[in-house]
Amino acid sequence: MHILREIVDKIYQNINIVEVVNDYVNLQKSGKDYKACCPFHNERTPSFFVSPAKGIFKCFGCGKGGDAVTFVMEIEGVSYGEALRQLAKKYKIEIPESTNFSTTSDEIQKQNEIDALYIALNFAKNFYQEQLLYTDEGKAIGLSYLKERGFNELTIQTFELGYSASDWDTFYRTAIRKGYNAEILEKAGLIQKKEGKNEYYDRFRERIMFPIHNVSGKVIAFGARTLKKDKDTPKYLNSPETPLYHKSKVLYGLFQAKKSILQKDECLLVEGYADVISLHQAGITNVVASSGTSLTQEQVRLIRRFTSNVVILYDGDEAGLNAAMRGVDIILEEGLSLKVVWLPKDEDPDSFVQKYGTNATLTYIQEKAQDFIKFKTEFLLKNAQNDPFKRGEAIREVVSSIVKIPDVIRRNLFFKECSQIFGIEEEILIREGNKILSKELKQKTSTETEIFTEILPSNLQNTDSTEPSSANFSNSYFQEREIIRLLLCYADYPVEKDEVFGQYLWKELQGLHFENSIFQEIFEIFIRNLFEGKILSYHDFLQIENHEIRQTVVDLVAEKYTLSDKWFEKGGVRVPTKDEKLHKVAYEAIMHMKWKVIQRMIQENQKHLKDASTDEEQNHFLQIHAELKNIEREIASLLGNIVR
Repeated sequence: MHILREIVDKIYQNINIVEVVNDYVNLQKSGKDYKACCPFHNERTPSFFVSPAKGIFKCFGCGKGGDAVTFVMEIEGVSYGEALRQLAKKYKIEIPESTNFSTTSDEIQKQNEIDALYIALNFAKNFYQEQLLYTDEGKAIGLSYLKERGFNELTIQTFELGYSASDWDTFYRTAIRKGYNAEILEKAGLIQKKEGKNEYYDRFRERIMFPIHNVSGKVIAFGARTLKKDKDTPKYLNSPETPLYHKSKVLYGLFQAKKSILQKDECLLVEGYADVISLHQAGITNVVASSGTSLTQEQVRLIRRFTSNVVILYDGDEAGLNAAMRGVDIILEEGLSLKVVWLPKDEDPDSFVQKYGTNATLTYIQEKAQDFIKFKTEFLLKNAQNDPFKRGEAIREVVSSIVKIPDVIRRNLFFKECSQIFGIEEEILIREGNKILSKELKQKTSTETEIFTEILPSNLQNTDSTEPSSANFSNSYFQEREIIRLLLCYADYPVEKDEVFGQYLWKELQGLHFENSIFQEIFEIFIRNLFEGKILSYHDFLQIENHEIRQTVVDLVAEKYTLSDKWFEKGGVRVPTKDEKLHKVAYEAIMHMKWKVIQRMIQENQKHLKDASTDEEQNHFLQIHAELKNIEREIASLLGNIVR
């Protein structure tokens, strides 16, 4: 399943990195670039930048970086080949390859497990759809139920709904016949092994199938609803945890909702599959569900990629209100703005929009949306009446939520609102909040080691950067780094007649070796291609599968700050603010690199001189020493150094 080179080139030519990243992150324009909070680590101040001119992304907090293909690999957890396939699909580029699944088992063995699981789950999705639409059982039971619920054909297609047959192994037998591997099907959560036997049966039987998609639209799991009224049969059965599916990190409907969330800058959060589907069908498309789990921190961070505004729209019964209460603090702690809507008793979003329609639902949400203080106050005080103890506990509960808010200004505004609602002085509430924070801090930081780990900035904890720590700086690191950076950015820049900068560097650096192994490998790749008549740019290096090379290239070309026009304090390399001083900067870096080489040669020759056992050997090494010192003085005079 190798992708031809010309197809890879076509994919890269069509990629727009801003479009690719914007499918997963809410990018904001920042000068010529774009910025956002990093999707790869938890942060509240944006340090994640995308450069459309360079075609790269870079997070200056956690250090991750690369091009659009690297981004898809990192965010989706897929291989290089699978990332290319996803981008080819996005840009409607056909990849010619066999679609005969009679040899799928062999193909799966050649790919990594993740790719194989995606293939199996996509097959299952298609199988369940066919069962729903084209079999007698599916149409009589599954399709009729969905139509009774008011779901039209477009909605069924949009959410790729399906049906699992009542037989014990219909899916399993079909998948095996098509060449799928039983072990992969089991790992995907689609089949189960009979206890004590080497036989399998379908996990899902006689259920409506709700495919669960990741952010890019690939099926990673299923939710399945039974139509039986048997009390011993669970109403919903979800896929187990797999390498692809961790329910605490997934939001149902996000793939279908993400563009609408970005456009409206607001996310409606509901509980169930049917709630999402009904609202979406009614034209309220910025809606997602926590799907079978209490709201988690990971799910809230997923929402935060697309918007900082959340509206909780849970069922109007006691269970729904309790679920909303649990979600409040998690949402606030992640720095999002929060509103809560109480639906009438015995109503859920699905039933409400089916009964009253789109306009009435939108009006209700707009009119009934409360900030979290009013919601929490009403909920906690409804049973307190005039009991001062219950009232005091309710106040502490509200204050405990306010202190979760990371933004100081917003926190103080909510203290003021709380003061007005309860008729208590603002200072008293703030003191109570400080007590809660102090108690939490003591629990969180019980030892000095834990305190140090907690306050250590994330960029100081990062060990993935290609730049060495101050303790490991070699004398030549900065010179080498600057030479490779200039090579990556200006390889095809004309410096003399019929000569480009890459050729100039090759001539000047003949016989020299980079101490940094990655820099040496990059230079060797460049020279090999130069001999073949191709001048590589940093874009070409970003297409190399070697992760360490790609990361190094991004680190070198994604300069966050403009360096001042002065000597670099540690490395002695003069780096001007403008790269049009290319020739001079490169010349100085090369001379420094040669200076270091001469220093090493002098040291090695002095060892030989010390070990010389005859006058003839001593004279030989003294002559070499004199020649090396002459070269050293020449380079020193060019650099403006003084050598004694």
